[in-house]
Amino acid sequence: MPLQCMSNAVSLVTFLVSATVSATTGYAVSRLSQTIQDRKASYRWRLAIVSEIRTLRTRLAQYETEFEQRVVTGEISGSQVLRVLLPPGDISVFTHSAASIGLFGTRTALRVLRFYADVRTLQGHALILAEVASKSDAPPRESDILQHRTMLQRCQRRAQILVRRLRGEVGALWILRALWIRETSSRGLTAHFRSSPRREGS
Repeated sequence: MPLQCMSNAVSLVTFLVSATVSATTGYAVSRLSQTIQDRKASYRWRLAIVSEIRTLRTRLAQYETEFEQRVVTGEISGSQVLRVLLPPGDISVFTHSAASIGLFGTRTALRVLRFYADVRTLQGHALILAEVASKSDAPPRESDILQHRTMLQRCQRRAQILVRRLRGEVGALWILRALWIRETSSRGLTAHFRSSPRREGS
C-alpha cells in the first residue's frame, strides 16, 4: 500500500511538472512569436515612413525650383504648385499611422512630428499667399516671399536630417532582424520572417 501511494505521488508530481513545463514553453513561444510580429511591424512601418519622407524631400526640391522660377514672378501661385507636387496621398503613411510614432525614440518622434507640421504650415502659407495675390492682382510681396522661402528651407533641412537619421535606425533594425533569425532558426520560427521586406537600397 505505501508503495502504491508513493507511485501515485510520483505520477502526480511528474504530471504537474510536465504540465508546468508545457505551459511555460507554450507561453514562451507565444511571447517570442508576438515579439517577432512586433519587430516585423516596426521594421515595415519605419521603411514606409523613410520612403515617404524621401519622396517629400524630392518634391520639396522640385517645389523650390518652381517657386523661384514661376511663383516669385507671379506666373502661378505656390498653392497650385503644391497641390500638384504634394497631394494628400503623399503623406498617407503618416496620416493613417500617426499612432505608430511611438515606435521611434522620443527625439526622433519629435523630429518626425515637426517635419510634417512644417510641411502643413508651408502648404497653408502658400494658400494664404495665393489668396492675397488673387485679391490684389499682383505678385507676392518681397517680405512674404522671404518668409515662404525660409519655411521651405526649414522643411528641406528637416527632411535631410530625418532621412539620414531614420536610414541609420532602419539599418540597425535590419541587423537585429538578421541576428534574431539566426538565434531562432533552431526553434523553427524563421517562417515568421519569410514575408519581411528586404533592406531598402540607399
